[in-house]
Amino acid sequence: PCMSIQYVVLAFGILLVSGCAASINEYNARQHAQAGVKAGRSGEFAKARKEFARALTNARLAHADPKMVAALSYEYGRYSGMICDWVEGEKGLAEAYDLDRQNGGPAYMSLVELARLNFDRQQHGTAVEYFDRVVLELEASHADTRDPIGYAQILDEYASSLEQTGKNGLAGKFHDRARDLRKAFPGQSSHTDRTPYGTQCHDVS
Repeated sequence: PCMSIQYVVLAFGILLVSGCAASINEYNARQHAQAGVKAGRSGEFAKARKEFARALTNARLAHADPKMVAALSYEYGRYSGMICDWVEGEKGLAEAYDLDRQNGGPAYMSLVELARLNFDRQQHGTAVEYFDRVVLELEASHADTRDPIGYAQILDEYASSLEQTGKNGLAGKFHDRARDLRKAFPGQSSHTDRTPYGTQCHDVS
């Protein structure tokens, strides 16, 4: 019988499924993805980026499921941003967003990362454009109750970018919303870890 191969690639727990009779390229993509996860957990961020780049190449050659390609591109983008390759970071995350949006994946995840990548590199105008869309999507998905503290962190970053672009009045609204969420859910923490963009610039590939 046809068996599916399931494995976790994304830190948020997205499960990727590849069908039976996978090609050698798809097999290689899985192997490199697993190596990328292992390297990332060991703090070898440039190595992780390299492994996810190889995984992406093989997945594309295999014409793999777009959701699988999106997940690999997402991780490639994240690790690129960690080691300060901003261009490749944004490119990878933008591809992940487009693929997820077209194929029913969790597109908001890539939007959050795109906003934070630009926030951390102090490109606040671009960050605001992404945060605008992030907040719309997260409000629609009830992030204020699913992950209130994580959402509060996003709202504070959004507000800080708004302040940097001269929109202090609107910034105050989102700072207040973040404060109210923390008061409403005392003692809780974010359900997800924040990607440390721009913190591993010495770790070049």
